[in-house]
Order: sequence, then C-alpha cells, then structure tokens
Amino acid sequence: LAIHAHAPVERMSLSPDTADITGRAVDVQVTRLRRKLEADPKNPRYLQTVRGIGYMLAPD
Repeated sequence: LAIHAHAPVERMSLSPDTADITGRAVDVQVTRLRRKLEADPKNPRYLQTVRGIGYMLAPD
C-alpha cells in the first residue's frame, strides 16, 4: 500500500499467496491495522476502503 499511496490496490494483490486466501482474510488484517494506526478506526483517515476495488493508503 505504501508503494502505491493515493492509488487503490486490489484486495487480492495484498495477499502474498492468493491461492491460500480465505474469504475475508485481507479484510480482517486491514481491520487490525486500522485499530493500530487510526485514531478512530470506524472512520479511517489513512487506510481507506475503495468500494469494489480494495484499499488505499492516504498519508498526510
């Protein structure tokens, strides 16, 4: 995500082994990251969801 800051990254490309990914594994990891990075994880400022695509890092 950091390499592609301000650009959406597909969910499946965030898993090192796409054959091993189970359903919402990437979503769970993103939720855990948000809890650590965000002041308000329910309203993320830095790690944003891009509906239908994946996630985007929006640093200041």
